[in-house]
Amino acid sequence: MMTRSPLEAIESLDLGIAPLEGVEAPVSQLDLSTLPDVVVSGTALIDFSAAKDVVLRSSVSLALLFASRVATKAMKPDVDDEDDWLARYTQALTEIGFRVSGMSVVHSELKKKNVAVHKAIIPFLTLAFGGAAVGPIILQALKNLQEVDENSPWITLFDKQTRRFDVNEMHFAAVGSNDTDTTIRYAIARLHVETGETRILFFKISNTGAKFDSSSTLMTADNGLLATIEPKLQAKLVAIIDDSIAGADI
Repeated sequence: MMTRSPLEAIESLDLGIAPLEGVEAPVSQLDLSTLPDVVVSGTALIDFSAAKDVVLRSSVSLALLFASRVATKAMKPDVDDEDDWLARYTQALTEIGFRVSGMSVVHSELKKKNVAVHKAIIPFLTLAFGGAAVGPIILQALKNLQEVDENSPWITLFDKQTRRFDVNEMHFAAVGSNDTDTTIRYAIARLHVETGETRILFFKISNTGAKFDSSSTLMTADNGLLATIEPKLQAKLVAIIDDSIAGADI
C-alpha cells in the first residue's frame, strides 16, 4: 500500500475545523517566530530552552497541535477511550514525519498525600526527561507554580487540555536539536481522580491518594522536514492558532 507523504497527510487529515470558504484566512495574532522558551500547544507544555531555532519551535508547536486535533476528531463517542486517543495522536505524528520510539508505561499510585499535583509529578518528570538538565524550565516552573497566578492564560489553556474522557492527562515535552535532527523527550502523566476542580495542577491529592499512569517516549524529526511542513501546518491550523498555542510567562 502506498503511503502518503507528510505534506499529503497534513492536507488530507480531518481536524474538525470548518474550512474558510469565500473569505481570506485570518492573520494570526500570535507571532510564531518569537515563541518563548516554554509554550503550551494543544495538549502539551513544551520546553524549548535547548532548541533556539525559531522555525523548529514553530514547527514542533504546530505539529503537536495538529496531532491533538486529528486524534480528537477521530474519536467515536461511547466507543473510544483515552488509550485510543493517545494511539491516534501518536499515529498522526508518525504520518507527518516524526519517528516515535521507546514508549514505556508505568502504573502506580501517588504515595504522597495532601500534596498538590504539580509537586507530586516532579520526580516522575525528572526521571522521564533523563535528569534535571533536560526540560529545566518546565521543572522549575512546576516547583514555583504556587507563585504564579493560577488564572494566567497559559495555565488556563493547559488545564483545559488535560481533561479527556474520565481522566486528567498532562503532556510535557522537552525539545532539543542539533544540525540535522530535533529530538523530543515526551512524557505523559495520567491521573485517575474525581475532582470538580478546574485547575488540575493546583489540585491537592487527598488522603486516599490517586491512581497514576505515566509514560515516556522519544520522538525524532529531521530538521529539513520540520522546516518544510511548518508553513503547511500553519495554513491548516490558522483558524485556531491563537486559541490553542500560548507562550508560558514563567
